[in-house]
Amino acid sequence: MNQEPMDANAWLKRAGEEEEQEQTEVALSSVEEALRLNPLLAEAWRLKAALLLDLDRTREALQTLEQATSTLPRDPGCWFERGAALVEGDPTTAAECFARVQELDPDFPRVTANLGIALLKAGRSEEAVRALEMAVTRSPEEPHLWNHLGEATLAIHRCRQALDSFDRALALTPDDYVFLGNRALALCHLSRPEPALSCLDRALELAPREARLWAIRGLILEQAMRPEEALEAFERSLELDPRAPETWSHKAQHLLGRGRTEEAFQCRRQALLLSGCLKAWGLCLLDEADRPVPGSELRYETNLPPEAIAHRYLADLAGQGHQVDQTGMVDGRFRAALWELSPEELPT
Repeated sequence: MNQEPMDANAWLKRAGEEEEQEQTEVALSSVEEALRLNPLLAEAWRLKAALLLDLDRTREALQTLEQATSTLPRDPGCWFERGAALVEGDPTTAAECFARVQELDPDFPRVTANLGIALLKAGRSEEAVRALEMAVTRSPEEPHLWNHLGEATLAIHRCRQALDSFDRALALTPDDYVFLGNRALALCHLSRPEPALSCLDRALELAPREARLWAIRGLILEQAMRPEEALEAFERSLELDPRAPETWSHKAQHLLGRGRTEEAFQCRRQALLLSGCLKAWGLCLLDEADRPVPGSELRYETNLPPEAIAHRYLADLAGQGHQVDQTGMVDGRFRAALWELSPEELPT
């Protein structure tokens, strides 16, 4: 007796069972078969994206969710999952996704909270405050929402409200070092360095290798007129996380206030490089075998476009007596190579 072929729902059910058994690759094949048979299965799109994320195939997961929202533009769940997947890498688009969920279903679980978090990460702090105030009204027992509300209100200089929000978060979770660090920062903004330092040191007891806490400690000690200790705190923070542009900026400002202008300039330069406001480029000449020509390597730090950097490099070579033709060939046999240095290649 011939067995009837499985329909889309059966393939989806099988994929769910395979996921529970941690057979991720097999589950992915099953859910793709479900979508082949019925591309209007919203749950299948969401499951496929989740499986791809489990496999660290983030780009494919994002493409899947974009395809899902295109295929099912009125399904709030697909928009929500797309926003959740984008919130760290592209918070602006994530906020747009969560706003779309609100249009489709204002009562969709956690959408207001996630919208507020995305707006905060996108730097739209005033809008974030409005969304997060609504979120904590609906879920006052969630400490992370109070913490995010505190971060948003602190960003728009409503420091007392921020302190109240951090206190609410800590009342629910007293030993969270992130909440303690944020409370210390709010106290610092309120020019209360002594209680700020006490709160911050409690956070450091819980997380002594958390770089951001040492940076906050530096700000507090600077306010307390303890400059040597402040500098030590900034340097400790950068030992733990040398890729933090804000900490380099804090250290630069501190050194500038001490009259150490050249050191401050170097710290500020590092902050700009790490934040992407200033980019570092490597250049060299390549011979006919695409090998770097010894002594031709240069490095530029600029916000000029690549074409302008290459033009400047060739102009510098011409000024040194090299022959540069209209095609960019140097001395008739070399060509210029240009590449952007990665964060790992930047000196600290």
